[in-house]
Amino acid sequence: MADPLGITASVVGIVVPALHATRLLLEDLQQLKDAPKTIKRLMEDVRSVETVLKLLQGVEDRDWKLLGAGVDEHSKTTISSCTRACGLFRADLQRWTRHSEDGKLVLRDRASVGFFKQGQIKDMSEQLSNCQLAINTVLSIATLYSSVRNSHITEEIKKTISTKQAEVNSAITTADKQLAVVEHKLEGFSVSSDDEEEAGATDGKNEALQQLEEELKAVKASQKLLGELLLKSQEEAVTKAAGKQDYSTTIRLGDQSSGFQAGIIHGGVSGISFGANQFQEQSLRLSAASGTAA
Repeated sequence: MADPLGITASVVGIVVPALHATRLLLEDLQQLKDAPKTIKRLMEDVRSVETVLKLLQGVEDRDWKLLGAGVDEHSKTTISSCTRACGLFRADLQRWTRHSEDGKLVLRDRASVGFFKQGQIKDMSEQLSNCQLAINTVLSIATLYSSVRNSHITEEIKKTISTKQAEVNSAITTADKQLAVVEHKLEGFSVSSDDEEEAGATDGKNEALQQLEEELKAVKASQKLLGELLLKSQEEAVTKAAGKQDYSTTIRLGDQSSGFQAGIIHGGVSGISFGANQFQEQSLRLSAASGTAA
C-alpha cells in the first residue's frame, strides 16, 4: 500500500494549484458588473468547488491510507481536470470581455457573455458541479472511515454505511447522465461543423470544442473515482478499515532491569529480548524453587 504521507503530499500538491485557479476565476467573475444570471450561477459553482477543495486538505493521513491509491489517483485526475477547466474558461472570458474596462460590460461584450456564450457558461457550471459532487463524495467516505476507526460495526454504523452507498450510487447516476449529455453535444458539434464553416460562423468553435473535450475527460475521471468510492463504501471494506489497528508492542529487559514485571498485551508481541544475566538469575531461582518444592 502507498505511503500515507506520500499520498497526502501528492493530493495537496494537486489541490493547491486548483485552489489558485478557482480564486483567479472567481476574481474575474466578481469584477463583471451587472453580470447575467448565468455568470452569477457560475460564481456560486466556483465557490462550491473552492469550499470542498479546502475541506479536502483536512482529510487525515491515515484516512487517505485507508481510502487507498485508487481513490488518490482518480481524485488527482478529477481535481486536475477542474484546474484546467478554470484556466481555459478564464482565458475565454477575458477574450469575450476584451472591449470592456473596469468590469463594466460594453454592449458588444454583454451580448457575447449574456447571449452567444451562454451555452459554454452553462457547460462550465455543469463541469464544476460534477467536480464538486465527486470531491464531496470523497469527503463523505473519508468521514465515514474516520468515524468507524478503531470501532466495532454497530447497527447504527451499518445504517450509515447504507446511506453512504446510496449517496455514491446517486452521484454515479448523475455522472452517467452528464456523460451522455456531453457525448451528445460532441456528436451534434461535429455534425454542425461543416455548415458553420460554410456560413463563416467559425469564431469560437475551437474554444467550445476544447471545453467539451475537457468536460468529457473530467466526467470520465469522476466516474472512475466514484467507482472506487463505491467499493470503499461496502460494509466489508469499512469493517476491514475499522479493524486496522496496530497493537504490536516491543518489550526489552536490559541488564539493569530487575524486579517482577507484569502486564496485559492485546495483540501480537514482537522484539522481546532478555539480558543474559537476568535469564541466568531467573533460571537459578526456578531451579531452587523446584528443589524446595521437592
